[in-house]
Amino acid sequence: MRTTPWLWAAACAAAPALLAAQQPRMNLDSLRRAVVTIHALDADGSSIASGTGFFVFYNGAEGLVVTAAHVLEGATGCRVELTSGETRRCSPTASDTAKDVLMLLVPGLPPATLKWGFSERAQDGDDITVISNPLGELPGTVSKGIISASRIVGGTKLLQISAPISHGSSGAPVLNAQGQVIGIVRSTIESGQALNFATATDIVRNMQMDPGALAEARGVMHGAVAASRPAAAAPSASSIGDGARSITVGQTVTGTLTDRDPLYGDSTYYQRWQFRTTPGQDVTIDLSSTEFRPALILRGLDSSIANLTGGPNCGARISVNFPGTGPYTILVNTSATPIRQTGRFSLALSTGIKPVLRRTGRCPPGGNGSVHAIAAGQTVTGELTDNDDLYSDTTYYQRWRFTAAAGQDVTIDLASTDFDPELLLYGLDTLTVDDDGGPGCASRIVFTPPTSGPYTVLVNTTNRPIRQTGHYTFSVTAGRKPVDPPGTRDCQPPGGVASGGGGTPELRTTHTIAVGQTVSGQITSSDELWSDSTYIERWRVDGRVGQTVTIDLMSSDFDAYMMLKGPDVPSASDHDDDSGGKCNARLVVTFADNAPYEIDVNTQGRKYATGAFVLSVTSGAKPKSDSPCHPS
Repeated sequence: MRTTPWLWAAACAAAPALLAAQQPRMNLDSLRRAVVTIHALDADGSSIASGTGFFVFYNGAEGLVVTAAHVLEGATGCRVELTSGETRRCSPTASDTAKDVLMLLVPGLPPATLKWGFSERAQDGDDITVISNPLGELPGTVSKGIISASRIVGGTKLLQISAPISHGSSGAPVLNAQGQVIGIVRSTIESGQALNFATATDIVRNMQMDPGALAEARGVMHGAVAASRPAAAAPSASSIGDGARSITVGQTVTGTLTDRDPLYGDSTYYQRWQFRTTPGQDVTIDLSSTEFRPALILRGLDSSIANLTGGPNCGARISVNFPGTGPYTILVNTSATPIRQTGRFSLALSTGIKPVLRRTGRCPPGGNGSVHAIAAGQTVTGELTDNDDLYSDTTYYQRWRFTAAAGQDVTIDLASTDFDPELLLYGLDTLTVDDDGGPGCASRIVFTPPTSGPYTVLVNTTNRPIRQTGHYTFSVTAGRKPVDPPGTRDCQPPGGVASGGGGTPELRTTHTIAVGQTVSGQITSSDELWSDSTYIERWRVDGRVGQTVTIDLMSSDFDAYMMLKGPDVPSASDHDDDSGGKCNARLVVTFADNAPYEIDVNTQGRKYATGAFVLSVTSGAKPKSDSPCHPS
């Protein structure tokens, strides 16, 4: 949607001014490979429009492409075309139509990624570069200009730029002098000359973590369904009625999500339910399932509300006051991964406001595979195959469930000679994970159940190498068995792959550093290879609640990139590229808990980069540097 009548989709009669020579501080070849053409498709799969998008760094198994939301307006599908001519499927993952920004998940690793810059640091008169695909036929077109002005339109900061823009350039990246993205091409004033606009990036760079943007993305590409079924329109606030089931406040209903239900663009099934309220009524909506990871979306208020794990026992919960009578629409849905989850569920509407919980890592993932049962005192054998569900770190898993006597010790063991096993236990206040706590590479968790459960265990593997499969032995026994402490484990996993240690899936540290310490290290080809073809080293630092520290990563051999993981790390402090000045990374964070945190030493830009680095953690906050990065 447009926010003002004088802005419309990028279409300018001015011919593009091609940048004839590569700027010395940019690797144009790499930048161009990160820019893609986005084709908007109709119900028959034919292209009805095209625009530009670009890959950005994303910690996931798929690529993340950013574009302008209006590029896919009215489309029922989309396709991404790389500069090599390769085409890939895409699905919306986050959307903010008010800001005209859309994020798409694209299967496979990106050929290159662009780095986010800081649009707030951009000043009027600064040089900028735009890489786009005008008319959908001229990929890699480079145009140059300046920031003419910064304006606030409809509450969104826009950069007015002088770089020539043509049809098909909507969604293109606006780069600063360091080749970092500070804007997303959005619109132009047709009657003017070089009056083009881009959405400033600071307010949208972490949009994929905004629940509202995730919920809105589920309505993008209306009618995106499985090819084997007739098109079904994705639900919107105005699409209540046809196909919607009814539920009343005070009622609990049971149902089943099946592969006959409508399918979203993110490949999740959903059902639409509607209800009415009395004006001013407080209502709590609960969705629970033991067979899939439930997600709730509520439409009919001023904005959509989404929830994944706010209810009891990892259910979804929305609890709000309803100002009118409705009707309001509930979408019974699942988490985005794994795709196409199905199973039975319970949906309940009750009066009053109930607490909506905040969980981090306490709920097991859903899946298409069945939930297996095991009893205390039982030993079973099984096999992980490529038909099992795939975890977000590209490892296969199976779900097992058991109950236990409250207050009596339990030992869980997982062993395999085919893969490096890992156990994840859900149902306690915190997620419990073990890699090598048992003999050799076997996993072992020992705990005292505070209640009878049920408890869910994931039979899983370490994430190196990815997609491990094979036979295993799994047991739940009464009593306590010894657990090998970290640092004394003697795992020699199949294939010679280094084991991940213990901890949690978020904390797989192999090095330690203390506050006040400076260490020297080396990124080598023997380090863990991440999904974007860069090497990574994981360092542990023990945090103290309320303590503010500055973490610096410096290197003269590579462009330093750093990530921080741990309890309640704010999104603004969980990664950095150049805030240390001259291609060095700097993070300033205040620890929210007395807990270990993980510092990921990584590289940016050039694939397979290696070299020496210096890592330091110092007390107090240091200012970020504006010294530009000129990577070699």
